[in-house]
Parts: sequence; C-alpha cells; structure tokens
Amino acid sequence: MSPTLPSTITDEARARAPISSATVVGVSVLYLILATVFTGTRIYTRYTVYQQFWWDDWSMVLAWMGTIALCTLFIMMMQHGGGLRRDDEPTRDYKLYLEIFQDLQMVARTSMFFAKLSILLLYVRLFYPKGVARSLFWWIIQAVIWLNFLYTVGLILAIALQCVPYHKPYGSSCVDQYMVLISASIINIISDLLVLLIPMASLWRLNMSRKRKWAVWALFAFGTLAPIASIARLAYQIPMADGTDTTVIYMIVVLLALAEQVIAMVAGNAPVVSAWFVRLVLKRGKRDAVSPAEAANVPRTLTQRFWPDREGHQESPKERRLRKWKRSGASDPYPITITTVQSTASQEALDPRHRSLGDAESGRGSEAWELSENASIAAGTKRHTQNLN
Repeated sequence: MSPTLPSTITDEARARAPISSATVVGVSVLYLILATVFTGTRIYTRYTVYQQFWWDDWSMVLAWMGTIALCTLFIMMMQHGGGLRRDDEPTRDYKLYLEIFQDLQMVARTSMFFAKLSILLLYVRLFYPKGVARSLFWWIIQAVIWLNFLYTVGLILAIALQCVPYHKPYGSSCVDQYMVLISASIINIISDLLVLLIPMASLWRLNMSRKRKWAVWALFAFGTLAPIASIARLAYQIPMADGTDTTVIYMIVVLLALAEQVIAMVAGNAPVVSAWFVRLVLKRGKRDAVSPAEAANVPRTLTQRFWPDREGHQESPKERRLRKWKRSGASDPYPITITTVQSTASQEALDPRHRSLGDAESGRGSEAWELSENASIAAGTKRHTQNLN
C-alpha cells in the first residue's frame, strides 16, 4: 500500500457523514476488546490449567493479530473518507480509501482462515486425541481445512491481481468488484455452515449422557451467529454493493465482516474459556482443578508448555483390538465439561482408559463442576465405568 497522506476532508463533510468517525472507532475498540479478552483468557487457561498448547491455540493467536490489523485498516479507511458521502470525498483521499480497502480484504480473508483453522483443529484435539482412531469425521475436518486454505489463497490472488496495473482499483481495467464480494460471501457462508455442523455430528459419538452432550454442544452454539453475520452481509451486498456510494457501502461491508471475525473467535475460544470461567468466576471445582503437571507431580517447563502437543497417548495393538471389538466411539472431551484435569503431563487427560481418569470419575473428581445435572453425571459415569470394564 502506498504511504498514507494527510487527509483533506473538511469538518463539514464529516458532520454530514452517514457513518460517523466515533461509530467507526467505537466499534473497532469493542471488537478489539472482545477478541483480546477471549483470546487472552484462552492462552491463560491453556498455560495455567492445562499447561499444554497445540496448533489450535497458536492459530487463534494469529487470528487475533489479524483482527488488530483489520481494525487498524478500518480506522484508516475512515480517515480517508470512509463513512462520508461519495461527493464529499476528495479524489486523492478516495484513491487511498480504495487501496486500503483492497488491503483490508486480503487481511480479512487471512485472519478468518486462521480463526476457522483454530476451531477445526480444536475439533481434532477434542474428538480425536492420541489413541483414538481416525474416522469419517476426521477426514471431513481435514477436507474443510484444505478447502478453506485453497479458498483463502484463491481469493487473495483474485484481489491482489484484480487490477492492471497493480493497486489501481480506481481505474477501468479491473475485474468486477461486485462479483468478487458476492462470490466471497457465498463461499464463506458454506464454509461457516460446514464448521458449525461438524461438532453437531461428532458429539453424538462421544461416550456421555444425552444431557451432557447437549451441554457441550451449547458451548459451540454461539458459532451459529457467524453464518448469520455472513448471510446478513450477503443480503446487504446483493442490492447495494454495485452502488456508487462506495464510501458508505464498503464501510458497512467491513463492519459485518469484522462482526463475523469476532464471532468466530469468541466461538472458537468459548470451549476453552469455559474452564477458566467456572473455576475462577463461579468458584466451583477449585479444590479438584489441578493441572496435568500437578497431577503427575512433575513441573512442566516453558518449552513443554508451549511446544504443540495433544492430550492422550498412542494406542497399543491390544487397545486397538479391544476398541474395534467393542465398537466404541471417541471419548468424552473431558476438560471442556469439567475443570478438573487428572492426567500425566497432559498426555492422558482425554483418554478414558487411563487409571487416573477412572479414579477422578469415581472419587475426587465427582464434586467438580460439569455442564449437566448431578443425576446425569452419575448415570454417565456409571455407564462409562461399565464400558471400561
């Protein structure tokens, strides 16, 4: 992007703007606060409670950095005429405005990719810990990841090369910006729906009670707002995106895109943040909530905490034959529905075959908080113990 020059927009023009500068700054600050609070709480929880990071955590950090860049570019668009009537914006500012919008589209697609990648990798970590065999849903998750990656690369190339010469979206030799926006929104809606449907189907394979499944699914339910935001953006773009008042239209499009980005981040962080919320805010499960290192009486170094690794352990041939004979599904993603983590060095927290987890369900972990009623917990624990025997 070319260096940003001082704006020549008058105060009278800003006073007549349909979208005020205060609105742009206020919304940007709100989005940044939400993204920072949820991402920061996630990192704190993974560092102190679980003491183990994986690629889903680092992907969310990249999405958070992308959100900061998005809000910064959004404010820069406002400084160069974003929100004003097209007739009130000088030509020089309008050129810079369109250049910034072009950069923002590429940053938005990259940031959204990492947010969705974090959610999909969270599914892998929860539903397929070490020792759980790959199933059809595992391959579906991988397919959605690669489809999102290819879509991201394709859209970035389409935006970057849409004009000849490069970075002259104001000229007449560009592809149809209207079709780029509409096509991107349609593909994004399909991607959002795929990301939303995967946990719905995977949860019913877990060895837990029906009520507890609904409770876990409720943690992901906030993600339904992401496709709603995408549909709202598409509904606005179809009749309006080819209009001439682009200084207002593009700002509204960016507002909706930022909303979708923040919703995806909140939905991706919610399953991890829930453990922190229950332990520190509701003050439940505090006595039993121990870290994997505390459970094993082995202190974990910074390298061990930050080096990406998954919970569980590799399945032995005997365990694999037993699982196939019983036709059992994936285990309960234990840390989501309970704040206690009884495992050895964060390697066996999600593995129901491990003795420490059996002890937790039968003894000291029974008083820890779960997203279900006590009766359903007891029933689910009893069925789980029978399966182990």
